[in-house]
Amino acid sequence: MKKAVLLVLLVFFSITLQAVEYAVKVTRNGEALPEEFWISSEELVQAFYSNVSDAAGQGIVFDPYFTNMNIPSEHNMKLIIISYLVDEKLVDYYILENGLLPSEDEVASETAAMLSMYTSDPYTVAQIESIYGSIDAFAELIEEYVAYSLKMDHFLNKVIPTDEQSLLTYFTENIETIRSFYETVRAKHILVIEEATALSLKNKIKNGEITFADAAAQYSEDSNSALNGGELDYLSRGDTVAEFEEAIFTAPVGELYGPVKTLSGYHLIIVEERIEIDSLSDLQASEDTYSDFVERYRDEAYVEWIEAYIDTNKFDFEILDSELLFYKSFIDASADRESSLEMTAGLTARLFGDGVVENPAPVEYAVFIELSQMLGLTNDPRYEMAITRLYETGEKKGRILQMMYELKGDDAVVVGDYYNEILQDLERTFSDSAYFYAKQSSYGMDFVDYVLGTIEEIETALGVFLERELSVDTRVYLLSILLRNNSLALDINDDEAWVDKRLNLRLEYLESLMGIAPSKEVEEDIEKIRKMLE
Repeated sequence: MKKAVLLVLLVFFSITLQAVEYAVKVTRNGEALPEEFWISSEELVQAFYSNVSDAAGQGIVFDPYFTNMNIPSEHNMKLIIISYLVDEKLVDYYILENGLLPSEDEVASETAAMLSMYTSDPYTVAQIESIYGSIDAFAELIEEYVAYSLKMDHFLNKVIPTDEQSLLTYFTENIETIRSFYETVRAKHILVIEEATALSLKNKIKNGEITFADAAAQYSEDSNSALNGGELDYLSRGDTVAEFEEAIFTAPVGELYGPVKTLSGYHLIIVEERIEIDSLSDLQASEDTYSDFVERYRDEAYVEWIEAYIDTNKFDFEILDSELLFYKSFIDASADRESSLEMTAGLTARLFGDGVVENPAPVEYAVFIELSQMLGLTNDPRYEMAITRLYETGEKKGRILQMMYELKGDDAVVVGDYYNEILQDLERTFSDSAYFYAKQSSYGMDFVDYVLGTIEEIETALGVFLERELSVDTRVYLLSILLRNNSLALDINDDEAWVDKRLNLRLEYLESLMGIAPSKEVEEDIEKIRKMLE
């Protein structure tokens, strides 16, 4: 028992916080409550990781990129947690407002009693000193814990009384639900396919020709219970099909009953024990059951109380955390198609240039990237992962390509994709007159220099990778970009030295391509270039 209590204390004291920043402001009638009733950023983080730990134990994984609305994200989880933390703050506000804080004498007396319990055992004393440094330090923590526990006891006793009449009223109003929780049956059965078989077995069992257990072992179709004499686990309402449930909750205890027809076949049943709940005293017969009932009553009563308290006093909260605010706006927008399209268009326009995304799935990644950039969290490894995954979806354009290039400028394919988009833009410039004039206008008199400079930049950057070990596909990909770039260069400048340089480069690219991907077309181009250079 002492060890269990010590564990509780360790958990409680681990969440003791020194708040400096606030994630949520709590208000009443639009006016802010004192800051002690706000939620600090540290409180929110601690509560989140506590829930993450609990969830992990249940096999729940949190998705930091909110790529699937069916999987809880870190941000979504924090938004859910906020409402519970606000409720806790309002409970503290009610306690202070109604003078429910325990007295100093009350806390001191309870602290002394608890401390005495621990210090009476030398082994526990040694544990305490190793963990907390000294008994005095532990005593201070005990005092905090006691003050909190007494405070909550005073609160619950005031707003959720557990007197006999209150519990009886709750029982009477919820009798059917309570029965579904606490009524149980221990029974055994034999399942057969044919009714005639069931009737024959029933007669044999009643006449003593065969025992129920032997009949179950030999004839029952329920293999899970057959070898155990037909014995079933304890059953509650809702555990079985309706016909079987009706039978086990109405059949006389200890008597052979049936056959009972279900979709599975015909059942012979013996109810061995049944706990029925008809009055409050039936619950009180079991200490554990009654304790659970009282706890259930308190939980439901608390929900009703806090909702009424918030509504009556017009309590509300305001999120101060910019990251959570952005995510909330994303979630809120997602609930409305028009708002969702508007927000999506804004995000994708910033990331992909034109706001058009072939695959809508990556939009959630775009949200994460936006958050990271807004908060200066671009060193977070998850930021790089989000960019990489967007890139891998095929959205290889705009800022995504730029960011990927900045992250992995030593990857030949990434660099090729980056310069391929730049080249595509140049090619469009000279094939689309409207786009040409728009570009010319944006660059002014430096436009020509920009184009020529870009052509040379592509040649230099991709040329570096051609000197490295590359896969055949990657080398072919880079050479195809360089050849298109070279063609553009030849088309826009007729300077003899310029043309001569580009023709020689073109010959190199073609010969390299011929070496790894020979074709008649490439061979003909090589011969053509050689003649021009003669």
